[in-house]
Formats: sequence, C-alpha cells, structure tokens
Amino acid sequence: MFAWAQLAIGAALGLGFSVALIRWLAPLGWMDRPDLTRKHHARPTARTGGVALWLGLALLQATGKFPFYLHALEWVAVHGMALIGLLDDRLNLRARYKAAGGLIIALLLAFHASQGLSKASGHVPFLGMDLPTNPILLFPILLMWFWAIPQAYNLIDGINGLSMGFAALLLGVLGWNLGIQSSLMWGGLVAVMALNFPKAHHFLGDCGALMLGTLFANLAIDVLAYRDPDLLLWMFAYPIVDVTLVVGLRRWQGRALGSADRNHLHHWMMDQVGKRAWIATPLLLCLAGLPMLRATSLPWHQPISTLGFLVLLGVSLKAFKDRATRPLRAITQSHNQIRHPIPFIVTEAMRESPSGSHPKL
Repeated sequence: MFAWAQLAIGAALGLGFSVALIRWLAPLGWMDRPDLTRKHHARPTARTGGVALWLGLALLQATGKFPFYLHALEWVAVHGMALIGLLDDRLNLRARYKAAGGLIIALLLAFHASQGLSKASGHVPFLGMDLPTNPILLFPILLMWFWAIPQAYNLIDGINGLSMGFAALLLGVLGWNLGIQSSLMWGGLVAVMALNFPKAHHFLGDCGALMLGTLFANLAIDVLAYRDPDLLLWMFAYPIVDVTLVVGLRRWQGRALGSADRNHLHHWMMDQVGKRAWIATPLLLCLAGLPMLRATSLPWHQPISTLGFLVLLGVSLKAFKDRATRPLRAITQSHNQIRHPIPFIVTEAMRESPSGSHPKL
C-alpha cells in the first residue's frame, strides 16, 4: 500500500508540474513548431515535458527520496546536461556548443568513474576479455560512453512516448538489479508520459532527453559496470543500434553525418504502420525491452534477450535496406524538402511564440 501511495504522489506531482509548465512556461518560447518534412504534429506543442521531469528529479534529490545513490559530481552532470538542453530548447544552440558542453561533462564523469573502477578490482570482464582497470585504459572507453549515450538517447526522442517509455524500462531493470522500489519516480514519469502519448500535449525536449540520457548512463555504470559490463550493451541496445543505422545510411547515401533526415528506426516504423501511428511506440519499446531482459533473473532471460536482440538487428537491417534502395528521385526530393521546408498555416499560437523548432539529427 505504501508503494501505491508513493506512486499516486509521484503521479500527482508530475501531472501538476506538467500542467503548470504547459500553461505558463510554454507561451514564453518553449514551443515546438510543425515541420512537415520530419515531424508529425500539426500545431505548435509545448516543449516542457523535460522541465517537468527535471523539477521532479530535483525535488526527489532535495528531499532525499531519490532511490539510487549518485555521487555529487554525477548530480552536477545530470543537472548540467538538463540546463544545456533547456537552453537549446529555447535558443536553438548550435550543435558544436551542445557537443562541447556534453564533452566537458563526459570528461569529468569519465575521470570519476575510471578512478572508482580502478580501486574496486584488478580487472573488468568485457566482451570476453579481462581488461585491466588501469585508468589510462578505462578513461577513453568511459569518455565515449558518457558522451555518446546522452546524445543517442536524445536522438531516439522522435515520436510520442518512445523516450519516456524507454526510461521506464531502464528504471525497472536497474531497480530490479538492486531490489529498489522507485514508485515516486515511476509515478512522475507515467504522469508526464500520459500527456505525451498517444496524443502529445507536450514534448520531452532536449532538456529531458539529455538529462535522462545522462542520468541512466551514470546509473547503469554504478549498477552494472562492477558486476558485468557486457550488460551495459544489452541495456542500451536500442539506441546503439538506431545510431548505427543512421550513421550507416548517411554514409551509404554520401550525406554529412550531421544532416537531418528520416532515417531513424522510429521514422521507418511510422512509415510501416501508416495511419495507425500509435502502434509504433509499443512495437519499438518491445524491441528495446527484450534485450534488457539479459540484466534480469527472469526464467529464460538469456535466450529471450538473445532472440530479442536478433529481432532488433533484423528489423534494423530491413530498415537499412528499405532506406538504402529508395529511388534516387525520392532521396533528392527529401533533401530538397529539408532545405526548403513545406510552408504551413501560421496560427495565433505560433505568432505568440518567438522561438523556432529544431530537428533531431
């Protein structure tokens, strides 16, 4: 009963923060405008879901109710990335500035984590190898992890409910490993997600995506790196495969890696389901969740997780084939649409919002 009470309190706080921010913060410039080349919403939508989650997370930290332990430096990193995302949502920062800020934070986290791992044991088993826990060896690996995972998490935030649903899966598996109940966090996350899926009243924005990516990158290292680092790859198989798909397609098509397109797995899935767009998110969360079972002790978790990863890989290869074999005329038309967006009707809500939207790469 206590867990249900915490769930209700978390949901009430998440819903309250969300409604207040949609009403009062969004009109000040935190709006996502339609873009018919890659986005699916038809009218300006508040980009405040991440801010609601940030406020809830800060409240849990301040009251000592956050269920997992995080070092002070890790908290600084989480809040720092949330701030970078918040500024980007409002000011549309250049990609180089976001990348530089994320790199600085990743450097600090990699140094901290490499020092901790080097003191814990003499070696770390990883991909069938015994890696010595020398900070010089671990530092570049951890640097790549702490820089890439928040960015990859940000890139999967492309359709309603996907990134927050992925956060719920991560929260459940990490809590399973430590025997921790995180009902307050679950309640807040579900409440914020309820206003995003299936119909979006607000979006997560870069504030929420970068914050959640950094939070779970830290928690995963703290929970799994000392026991079985291979589980990190199983937990984040979906964003890793998605980014690999996009990079491969852009290289195949001879396009710049930083260009915007519709080559993500969620874009391909939306094309497959057509008018039944709401089905795409549950399907993608199943693809993301099955490999995570490797980090649990459920019956048959190893073969099921292996099968899940193979299905995810197979779907990604099918998406690559479909995108790579499109007629040249369709690709050229897509490029032209991105350079010259299709005009859309300007509503009063758009006129009130001085900020523009920016694509997820």
